[in-house]
Order: sequence, then structure tokens, then C-alpha cells
Amino acid sequence: MKRDQCGNIWSTNTFGNMTPGKSIINIQNCQDSSNKGLENLFFKAAKENNVRLLKMLIGDNADPFLKGAMGENAIHIAALYNNKEALATLLDAFPLLIDTPIECDVYKGETALHIAIVNQNPEMVKELIDRKTDMHNARAVGTFFAPRKKGQYYYGEYATSFAACVGNKEILRLLVENGAPLDSQDNQGNTVLHILVLHPNKSMACKMYDYLMSLISKEKMRYLENITNNKGLTALTLAAQEGDVLMFNYFMTKRKRIFWSFGPVMSTLYDLTGIDSWRDKSSVVDIICTSDNNAARNLLEITPLKELLQYKLSTYGYKYFLLCTFLYILYTIILTLCCLYRPLMEEITDGEKRKIITRPFYDSYKTKEDYVRFCGEIIVILGGVLILIIEVVQLVRKGPRRFFGNTVRGGPFHIIMLLYACFIIAMAIMRLLNNEVETIVMSLSLISGWCNVIYFARGFQLLGPLCIMIQKMIINDLLRFCVILFTVLTGFAAALHVHFQTMNATIFTHFRDFPVTLSTVFQLMMGLNDLPVPHNVPIPKIIHVLYMVYMFFAFVLLLNLLIALMTDTHFRVSSERTTLWHAQVAATTVMLERIIPSRLWPRSGIPGDIIGLEPGKWYFRIEEKNEMFSSERNKHNDSQQHPKHILI
Repeated sequence: MKRDQCGNIWSTNTFGNMTPGKSIINIQNCQDSSNKGLENLFFKAAKENNVRLLKMLIGDNADPFLKGAMGENAIHIAALYNNKEALATLLDAFPLLIDTPIECDVYKGETALHIAIVNQNPEMVKELIDRKTDMHNARAVGTFFAPRKKGQYYYGEYATSFAACVGNKEILRLLVENGAPLDSQDNQGNTVLHILVLHPNKSMACKMYDYLMSLISKEKMRYLENITNNKGLTALTLAAQEGDVLMFNYFMTKRKRIFWSFGPVMSTLYDLTGIDSWRDKSSVVDIICTSDNNAARNLLEITPLKELLQYKLSTYGYKYFLLCTFLYILYTIILTLCCLYRPLMEEITDGEKRKIITRPFYDSYKTKEDYVRFCGEIIVILGGVLILIIEVVQLVRKGPRRFFGNTVRGGPFHIIMLLYACFIIAMAIMRLLNNEVETIVMSLSLISGWCNVIYFARGFQLLGPLCIMIQKMIINDLLRFCVILFTVLTGFAAALHVHFQTMNATIFTHFRDFPVTLSTVFQLMMGLNDLPVPHNVPIPKIIHVLYMVYMFFAFVLLLNLLIALMTDTHFRVSSERTTLWHAQVAATTVMLERIIPSRLWPRSGIPGDIIGLEPGKWYFRIEEKNEMFSSERNKHNDSQQHPKHILI
């Protein structure tokens, strides 16, 4: 039993449905607090199924439109208490009341038809249908029926969705046979099929799904299954988005067709419509790879997704991935060699002093070695432009949220790749302008280039899970730690710099200004240096006090805090890092499939027209174990173990 904010009581069973044979709400509390509650004879007669009193009130021209505290009228009361006779009497006299909705915000839009359906009263539902109740436009949109955490029960607003959710086949049949629409979409864009996918009782939802299929034609069912909600999800892709293993297995079983069977082995075909990522950006594979729901990744272990992705990876994906990895590492090596052997020259200043500077662009290509380096520089620039174009196109196509995304989609590596390309182009521009900033940009490009090699570790089982662990620690732990560390370093660096401002800067060179002091404090925290002050020069005792407090707080407390955070992340991620790695491999395979031309990466599966199935569809063949054969064989073995003895 649940009581809402208005004091109404809702009776539910273990499946989250209204208890059969009982009313949706008990509005007695609200009626007692109202001047027109149970004292109203209309409401009392409707509640007690007093047909004689109702006829007397109708004859006395009583007001039938009188409403209770919740905006309900006598029709709703009769339906609420399963009083069919009282309902029929009221509708005979006032037929216009049949589609009158409840007006309160909690149950807004709910009609007598909704109440009869949730009470699982087929006779009352048939009575209302015979009296031409509105099955097309009646929508229960109150806050009680809002989706997710906003409401209590999300039944989809329409009568057919209500009937499917309560699991009453007779009521659903009455509605469908009398023309109730199945393609009506609620405020979320969900149809009755979407509502069944979201239903908590999966066993009942699957049975109602099968029963609904038996009531309509295959063409209409196919049409319903292709309807998308406001998020662009069909019933199948919604199950994938929710990470619903049971419902997704049910859909896969429906798509399964036995091609041939021989002993314990059978060859099955699976319809890849809406599953394969080939030219379908809203496929199940794409949804799983881009979903933030951890449960969705478990679907990658379900047939046929597991076999389909394994086939793509082993046939084309792994080869192209190894090629991309080799080309990227070779490209980064060429960049490194061009930077290490860049043209330098000595510049004489002030007579005897010499300074090593970069040779001007016009004077950089004279020898044979210079032209070899020039070829490498051309390759580096073209590669940087190509990387930038690929990343920008993917960013525009997917959007920032899906592009940068989470660990599965690459996490921070796409940012590093974009910066890598920008650094290379900026380095070329600085080289042409003969600007000293070239060296700074060059060092940044080398760091980003070699760090991004970790991205390609995802393709290898030995390094892939470690790559995931690094990403998790960087995003979850290191960023938070850096925020706290920056505040602590700034405070102690400012406190020390205040004291060293009045001292000789030539003696205390490590504290001559605030940036240098900040760098020194960071080195102290990492244990790279002791307090850098001369032992023979007196300093204020407060500096030693600040140094000891700082070392205890930063070196002992903060560093151990970082270690504890990373240890906690390791234990949390260790259980799911293999699943994350499989999801990364799937996402990488889909990305390569979209980048590689179709001539070099044919579509996976078998066309339907070749094997005599529906043209235009593609099917994936999998050899599976024949469970029926195994069970029959076990029975035969049992009979052989216990033979019957016949006496002659």
C-alpha cells in the first residue's frame, strides 16, 4: 500500500501493478475533509452501488457534475468501487460523463476507462466500450503517472498501455478488437511496446508482448516495432539503452531462425536490422558503445552481438587497427627525429659569448641530410592536417558530448589528439616565422604525441585494461586531487614568499619571486628537494614552522590521500575493466568500420534474398548447440541406464 501526497492510498502487488479487483485510489480521506464528501448522496449511492437511490436522485434533477475534492465525479466513484450497475445507471442518464477526466494534478486526465482497466474489470471495460468511450484521446497525464522518479507508476497515458502494463489479456483483446490505437505516443514518445520494455516485471511483459503479436498482423507489428520515441529509440534499442538483459534476450530470440539442424549442432540466422552498425548510427551496437549506463555493456556478451563483433574484429577490425597503430607510431617517430635533428647554429654575441639558436628557414636546407629531414617535416605537417580534419569531422558529426564522452569512447585521448594536431600546425607556422616559441610548441607536441600512444593500447588484451585504469584514475582521482593541491600550494607559497620578500634575493634564489616560490614548494611536496636555504644564514623561525606544517599537511596527508583514492578506484574498476575493455574494442571496431571505405570493409552477414528470406534485410549465421537434441539424448541415456526386464 502506498499513500501519495494528497492522502490517497494506492494498492500494489509485488510486480508494481495495481492489485487485481481493488480500486486505484481510496479517496475516502479526501472526501471526509471535503464538504461534498460522503455526505453527497450521489457519491454515496455510486460507492454503495445503490441503483434505487441513484434513480431517485436523477429523477429529482440532482446535479450530476458535482465534483469531489480530487476533481472526481460519481462516474469515477462507481468505476473505482467496481460498481457496474451504478455506472450503467449514471451513463444511461448522463452519457456525456463517460469521458470526463479527473481534474486534480495528481490523477489529471484519468477517466473511468483507465480506472476499470487498472482494477482489471473486463465487464466494466466492455460496458464502457459498448457505450463508445474515447479510446483514442483519453490520456492520464497526472503526476502520479509521470515517468521515472517524478511519479509512482508510468503506464503510458493511453488505455492500451494501461491494459498491457496490468497484464490482463482479456482487456487488451477488447481494446484492440474495438479499434484502440497501439501506435499512440505519450509525452515521452513511447508506445505500448516501449512501455512493456520499461515494465519491471519482465516475464509478464514478454508474455503480453507475445499476446499482442497474436492480436495484430505481422505488418502492423513490424510498423509498431519501428516507431521511435522522443530520444529516437525503438523498443529494441530502448532495451539496449536500459541495459535490460532479459528483454534484449527476448528480442533476440524472436529474431532467431533455424537454418538447418544436424544432431547436436544447428545453424541459426539472426536478423541484423537495428542491430548492426553498418550505415545505421542509431543501431544497438552504437547505443551500447555510447551509453553511460554500465549495465548496457553486459549486452555485448549476448548472442548475436558477441559473435557479430568478434567476426568484424577478427576479419577486418584487428588488421586495420594494427595498421593504424603502426602508422601512428611511425609518424610520431618521424616527428621525434625531425625535432631532435632540427637545424641549429651558433650565434656570437658580445664578442666572445655564444648562443645556440635555430637556423632561419631560408638557411635550413643545404645538405643532403637537410633534404631528408625536409621530407620528414612534410610528412609530419600532412599528418597533422589529416589528424585535425578527421577529429574535427568526428566532433561535428557526433557532438562534443558523444565525441569526448567517457572511457569507452576514448575519454581524454580525443582531446590529446586534437591538441597534438594543433601543436604540429602551430610548430610549422612558428618555423616559418623563425619564432623562438617554436621550441615550446615542439616540446608540447612531442609529449602529446607519445602520450597518445596509450590510446592504441586498447586493442591489446595485455595493455587494454591498464589503459582503462589510467583513464579512470586521471578523470576521477587526479583532477580532484589537483584542485585541492593547487589551493594548498598557493596558500603555503604565498605565506613563505611574504617572509622572503624582505630577504636578500641573491642568497635565497629559490624564493626570489612568487612563481619560483610556487615551484619550490611543489618540489618540496614531491620530496625532490630539502628546504633550499643556506645553513650559515639565519632565517626567521616562523619559516621552519611553516615548512614543518606544510610537509606534514602536503607530503604526508595529501600524497597518502591520492594513493588511497587511486587504490579505491583500482578496486572499484577491477571488477568491470574487462567489460569496459570489450566495450572499447567494440567502439573502436565501429569507428574503423565507418572510416574505412566500404570497398575495403564489406558488410557483415548474408542478404535475405539469397537465402530465401525477406529481401532488403541482412542475416548473420551462427552455429549453436541444439538444446532440444541434448535433452532428448539425456532422456535416452536415462532409459538405457534403467532397462525394463521382461520375463518370458
